[in-house]
Amino acid sequence: MMDVQIERAKRDDFAEMITLADMTLPDRMNLHELKKYMELFPELIFKATCNNLLIGFSCAGIDMYQSTGWLLFSNVRKEFQGQGIGKRFIEARLQALRQFPTLRTIRVTVSETNMPSIRALEAFGFRLAQAEQDYYGPGKHRNVMELPILSVATTVSPQIDVSVEPVL
Repeated sequence: MMDVQIERAKRDDFAEMITLADMTLPDRMNLHELKKYMELFPELIFKATCNNLLIGFSCAGIDMYQSTGWLLFSNVRKEFQGQGIGKRFIEARLQALRQFPTLRTIRVTVSETNMPSIRALEAFGFRLAQAEQDYYGPGKHRNVMELPILSVATTVSPQIDVSVEPVL
């Protein structure tokens, strides 16, 4: 059994992350894009390591109104895929996003043919919101999946003793 650690990524991990992205996501991730994510969402980027080797990373984001969160990408080395690391990345990002009290929904795009990812997202409660044709360009269709977030902030009025002692 592998000892895979999932933790927040740090700026020191940047060079290794971009090297991994060049190997695994050459058409989807570039240096400039990863730098932007590191600036915009430093607390929402996670890495997976095994024996001090970077084996994957993922990122979430949140809109400017802090009402919609996004699972932006997840990247796992091919030889480590199918071992539950992607699900652990989903869980880590959902936990981080749920720290935003105004969050109402979390969205993610996934290739319509990526059944392992679709099943993993459905296991966390995501449902198909819409199919987007040509999302990443001609012929690059994506499913937009959504997870509603129930507000945990409920108003409970404390029991206050309003009885008044008579004044003598």
